[in-house]
Amino acid sequence: MMSRSDLFAKYTQIYAKARAREIVPDGTFVRQLVDVPRQSYDIGVFFKAKNRSRVVQIYIGKAIPMEVGKQEGFLETEESTYLSRSIISKFKTIDFLRVVFSAGKVLLTKGERMEFLKATQRLLDVILRKTRNILHLGELAPFRFDTKVKTLNEFLTKNLKMDEVSVEAASIPFNVAAPDYILLADGTLITIDDEPSVPHAEFFLVGGIGYVFDKTEGAISEERLFRSTTDLSSQGIDEAYIDGMIRRVTEDFQNRLHSLFFADVWKKSKSGPVGVNFGGDLLIKAESNSEIWEGVFEVYVKSPKA
Repeated sequence: MMSRSDLFAKYTQIYAKARAREIVPDGTFVRQLVDVPRQSYDIGVFFKAKNRSRVVQIYIGKAIPMEVGKQEGFLETEESTYLSRSIISKFKTIDFLRVVFSAGKVLLTKGERMEFLKATQRLLDVILRKTRNILHLGELAPFRFDTKVKTLNEFLTKNLKMDEVSVEAASIPFNVAAPDYILLADGTLITIDDEPSVPHAEFFLVGGIGYVFDKTEGAISEERLFRSTTDLSSQGIDEAYIDGMIRRVTEDFQNRLHSLFFADVWKKSKSGPVGVNFGGDLLIKAESNSEIWEGVFEVYVKSPKA
């Protein structure tokens, strides 16, 4: 078994070159959503292909109800006021690409509604400009995110062709760990929830958790093996915030991380996991040289200001 100092020596060089931030989900179109000055509004981007019934959502802030994303116009529910607009409609293989803004509450006065419409129109113009820039290149793939997001059940039954009994057994480590989603090497995002809906965020590297695996004791976390030297205080990320984030996964390290990355189910899959998201604000990535017996999980956190 590797000692802590051996582990540190092995990964120090790697971390010196590590990417300081990650945007997930990534892609020519969706990665640009982090640049949209959303103010306090929740934004959902809905993707639907022609000849398919399923709708996929990428959201910033809180998720928009899927039923709202299937409608267009100025909408209201008991929870909030929404503006829903299609930015691509009935074009080649795309049925619609729709953006929905949520006020986060029901707007009661005419003044509130007018302010909401003006503000969201400005945001919509920003997204439209980004969309047109990509369309001018003649590419549709960046807008086909409906092919990238799958529920765990869809992945196990359709991709891995598992029967009902096998699905139930294979789902256990995922249900125990309870992540928001798993990111695969090929860009596929697997949601544990029954809805194909994924939070979008920018994450900052804050350190690494070293581990070794012992057959009798299981995966042993080495706690904070590496600390980023980047000052992230302007993002609201300080040591207390980072320590709190790391504790969320080290308190049950075996079940929350190690057993998820090295689950038997990945032996049947063409693509394995490279990242796991918890709560939308914590992203754990396996360093590329990591294996079941030893390695490092990189810790990325979302700014509490975002």
